[in-house]
Amino acid sequence: MSENNNNQNRTAGTHIVVLLDRSGSMASIATDVIGGFNTYLQEQRSNGTDARMSIVLFDSQDPQETIVWGAPISETLPLTERTFVPRASTPLLDATGLTIGRTMVEQQSRAATGLATEDIIFVTITDGMENCSREFTLEKVRKLIADRTTDGWQFVYLSAGLDAYGDAHQFGYEDGASQAWRSDGDNSRRMFDSLSKGTSNLREKKRRGMMSMPSEFFETGKDAEDNL
Repeated sequence: MSENNNNQNRTAGTHIVVLLDRSGSMASIATDVIGGFNTYLQEQRSNGTDARMSIVLFDSQDPQETIVWGAPISETLPLTERTFVPRASTPLLDATGLTIGRTMVEQQSRAATGLATEDIIFVTITDGMENCSREFTLEKVRKLIADRTTDGWQFVYLSAGLDAYGDAHQFGYEDGASQAWRSDGDNSRRMFDSLSKGTSNLREKKRRGMMSMPSEFFETGKDAEDNL
């Protein structure tokens, strides 16, 4: 096997990409989301330094506001009331398509320069349905998700929408990597807690060289669904 193939087949830790809805309907739980996310971040920092994180917020004023991209997890700053300000509508398709595309470009750049590829955990957190995308169609986003899943990406979908699993199925997300949650303080905390458990479990599997199916992300439990 050539040296280039060796570079392409080994991994260099995990890139956690968090796509976070900050549309106006998130205003009532903004403080809970900030607190829950920051706890998630701290727990993933404690899990090890072999990860980078990207945080992208989206709404109809900006479907891809990057808070941080690809920072070492130890250097990723928490969210604050200044960085997470709910507003406007929900361009979920555009936000998803743009962020997947950006992550793909980075992966391709790493491969072209001989760097090892990273395992991708792509997390979407939303409280509602798509309502204002202009660039990406559902069909196009479904194909992106299907193709990247085949490439080994782990997609995670967390929705407080009225039909969370119906929405997940439309996008092509696995039931075992999707979780419904209620948009209140306690349930937000439970949602982030289960996300953290699943992320830590997957990171540990990768370190041990263990296989993991996309449908197994929440094998550690879906705490937010316990009291729906």
